[in-house]
Amino acid sequence: MLRGVIFQELRATSGNIIQLMSFVCALYAFKSPLFYNHPNHENDVTIIPSAMGTRQGDPLGATLFVLAHFKALHSTTSHFPSCLFPSIVNNTHIICPPLIVSFAYEHFQTKLHVIGLSIQPHKCVAWPPFGLP
Repeated sequence: MLRGVIFQELRATSGNIIQLMSFVCALYAFKSPLFYNHPNHENDVTIIPSAMGTRQGDPLGATLFVLAHFKALHSTTSHFPSCLFPSIVNNTHIICPPLIVSFAYEHFQTKLHVIGLSIQPHKCVAWPPFGLP
């Protein structure tokens, strides 16, 4: 996910969450090093510059992700009011008439791409109305 989207959506929110902006900027405004210890060579460390998304282990990470993810989700729900999109963080389901499910999927995929995310097709399953995969 593009970090700029996180900042943009955080600025656009109302309420007390905006008070987190300086803290989030301190964590995510610049690239930060991730240290990877190679499993077979304990003295061999690779430094990877982290410039996208939130960090694993960040207690605010899921909240910041959902804040940015919501923009794509809301756009798709607005375009497809006959569909339901139950979501838990990055797991989103599309429940709608079979004739429009592929259009809803494509729309959602396009909106996610704008914020630096993509759907993993190998993790997707389509179920017809009578319940068989």
